[in-house]
Amino acid sequence: MGKRTKQYKKLMRSFELLGFRQPYQLLITSDVVLDTLKLDLVGLFEKTLSSKGLKPMITQCCIRALYAKNMGPNRDPAVAGAIERAKTFERRRCGHLMDADPLAERDCMLSVVDPKGKGENKFRYVVVTQDEELRNRLRSVVPTPLMYVRRSVMILEPMSSHSAQAREREERAKFMDGIIRRPQKRKREENDSEEEHSGSEDEGEGEEERPDQSKGPKAGDDQLKKKKKKQYGPKGANPLAVKKTKKQTEAEQRPRKPAAVSGEGSAETKAKRKRRKKASGAGAEGGGGGETESIPAAGGAGEAVTAEE
Repeated sequence: MGKRTKQYKKLMRSFELLGFRQPYQLLITSDVVLDTLKLDLVGLFEKTLSSKGLKPMITQCCIRALYAKNMGPNRDPAVAGAIERAKTFERRRCGHLMDADPLAERDCMLSVVDPKGKGENKFRYVVVTQDEELRNRLRSVVPTPLMYVRRSVMILEPMSSHSAQAREREERAKFMDGIIRRPQKRKREENDSEEEHSGSEDEGEGEEERPDQSKGPKAGDDQLKKKKKKQYGPKGANPLAVKKTKKQTEAEQRPRKPAAVSGEGSAETKAKRKRRKKASGAGAEGGGGGETESIPAAGGAGEAVTAEE
């Protein structure tokens, strides 16, 4: 993208702030059609405005001016070619009667661009003309982009002083209406600090608010509701960073039996124990088979007693 293309694109964005929308409507005069017979006129428009799907238009008076140039014995074939190309464009009805005296092409363009004479381009036309005087008169009509051809190059004029002032007024009006606002995203800490600051101010201004509350209970309640702000709770630990508690198993969830306190309980537990019988090989060496048995004692404790046979 060349430097000139960037400038033109930026300029059209400025005009879009004043109401221009794509696809742009181009109002062409007859002299432009005659001077660009060997050029791709629509391609030049698209390249200059960096847009596609444009709507080139021509008025009835401009086509009539082309027919007037082609009358007489010495007819120019270039004019006939210009008439054929002009027929491909969309016809813009200007409302000027064909039977009456022909209206000058310059006056016709002014009446179409500024129909009420208030210096406003009501239908947002982009005017393409080789007439320098017409361009000078259209610079006072806000906002009107002006284009012309010079050495097979389409040129877009910079924004006139009248259009620039209108753009500044439009931006200032939007700013005053509150359309351009600062993003209201704030951190939680800033909200907390503002709440603390507002709380201290409310305490200091309590005496000044008392006369307002004397006007009526409803007025005082409304003021309190307006000044009351959302209060956040105490900050806790991050739940994602806290270690999760382990779930207890069924064995751990069962209640444990209390331990025996008295000596009798311990003796009963000992009495329940059983001992295995020893091997009889040791008794054969002693001359007899000795057996050991666990016999519970009268006192509650089990003792080992040997019986000889």
